[in-house]
Amino acid sequence: MELSEKHIAFIENSLALYGVENKDLKEDLVDHICTYIENQDADDFNMLYQQALQKFGGYTSFQNLQLETHHQKLAKQIITVNKLKFSAGFIVILLLVMSLVFQMMQWPYANAWILGAILISVLIILPAHFYANYKKSIHNYS
Repeated sequence: MELSEKHIAFIENSLALYGVENKDLKEDLVDHICTYIENQDADDFNMLYQQALQKFGGYTSFQNLQLETHHQKLAKQIITVNKLKFSAGFIVILLLVMSLVFQMMQWPYANAWILGAILISVLIILPAHFYANYKKSIHNYS
């Protein structure tokens, strides 16, 4: 069966009505459903659409896919933030060790290394930590 723009719009609207909000997921689902319908020999759009929905698990499955997509997106963000926190933490430790060595050797700029460590902690690590906790709390309530 060959699909018209009207059929594709119907599929997009029905997915939106059943809660598929993620744009990428919606485009993928519309593509899969259209491909399934176009590869069938029958001409009854409604019957083929219902078959395609059953084949892909129905609307409940789509909502579960969307929820899983949100989980994966959050996990990627949390992993990125944790990498940033780890890298900044490593630099802070390195600066503190350098400051200790400079103070033991009574070289100048020992306090500058400590100040750099404090600035990195306050400007990078703490905001990243609070951002990750904020994202987790939003995800837990949604």
